[in-house]
Amino acid sequence: MRPATRAQRGMICRAVPISLKPPALTWHPDQQFRVSTEDGSAIMLGRYHPRGDARRNHPVILAHGLGTNRFNLDFDERLSVARILARAGFEAWVLELRGHGLAGDAATSSFDRESTHDVAAALKSILSTGATAVHWVGHSRGGLLAYAHLARFPNAPIRSIANMGTPIQWHAQPGLRSFISRVAPALKLPVIPMSWAKIASPMGLPPDPFGKYLLNADNVDPLVIRQAIAYVSADVPGGVARAFARWMEAGTFDGDDGFQFLPVLKTLKHPMLLIAGSKDLLAPPASVFAARNHFAGPIETFEAGHVSGLSIDYGHGDLAIGRHAPTDIAARIVKFLMSVD
Repeated sequence: MRPATRAQRGMICRAVPISLKPPALTWHPDQQFRVSTEDGSAIMLGRYHPRGDARRNHPVILAHGLGTNRFNLDFDERLSVARILARAGFEAWVLELRGHGLAGDAATSSFDRESTHDVAAALKSILSTGATAVHWVGHSRGGLLAYAHLARFPNAPIRSIANMGTPIQWHAQPGLRSFISRVAPALKLPVIPMSWAKIASPMGLPPDPFGKYLLNADNVDPLVIRQAIAYVSADVPGGVARAFARWMEAGTFDGDDGFQFLPVLKTLKHPMLLIAGSKDLLAPPASVFAARNHFAGPIETFEAGHVSGLSIDYGHGDLAIGRHAPTDIAARIVKFLMSVD
C-alpha cells in the first residue's frame, strides 16, 4: 500500500474534521450567589428551584470533589445530580468551593478552611431562605467536607448525607501511596495547576496509571470524557493536597491543627447513604464503607457494579457522569433523600 499524497491527506482531513476543543459546558442555575466567608474568601452557590408539582421539605447542598468544580455534580441536563434532584422536587444548591471556577483564587485554600468556613457560609446562606436544615450530597472530597464540618460542629444543620466515592480510610487504595511519593515535590506548590489536563483534553483520558484512577473509561462516553477534562478539572490548592497526602501516609483523618475528626463522628446519628464503585481505585468500597465504623447511623451502603446487578463496574468520576449514572446512582440518591426528608 502506497502512502497518501499531500492532496489526498488534505481530502481525508476535510472529510473527517477533528475538533480540538470539545463543546463547552454552560452553567445556568436559576440563581447564582457569590458568598463571602468569615475568613475573607468566597464561595459560589448555584440554586435550582424545584421543578413540577412536588415540593420536598429540605434543600440539598451538592459538593464537588478534589480537582473539580461546579460541573462535577451539575454536568449538563442529563448528567446532573443537581437537576435530577430539582426534577424530583428538591431545591438543589450547587456549592463551588473557594479557588475553584467562579469562586476565585486557590492559593490560600486548605481543607480546614474549606470544611470550616466554606461549608458554614453555604449553610448560613441557604438557611437564610427559610430552610431549617439541609441534606448533603458529596462526591469524593465533597463528602469529607461534611464529615469534617460535623466533627467540629456536631449541631450543624445537616439532616442527612449521601456520599459517592468518599473514602474515610486509606490503606485499601492500590498504589496510591507510591503515587503520592512520586508527586511529593508538587505538593509544595501553593497551587497544583491542572492546565495540562485542559490542554490534553482533545486526546481524552490521560494514560494509565493516572487515567484509571479518575474513572472507568468504559463507562463514560468519549465526548463526555473530553468535556470533563476540559471544563470540570480545576486547580488543586496545595494546602488541600498536603492534607490528603498526610492522611494517606499516616492513615489518619485530621485537621492541620491536629484535631481528630473520627472520634466525634461516632456520636452522630445522621442517616447516610454511602455509594462506592466496584472498580474505584481512589475510593474502593472498603474505604468508603468504613464510615459505618465511625457514625452511629442508620447507614445504607451500595456498591455500584455487577455485584449489585448493574451492567458495569463503576470507577470514581463515572459515579457522577457515567452513561447510566442518572438511573444507577442519582435515582438511588433521590430515593434515599425522599425517605429521610
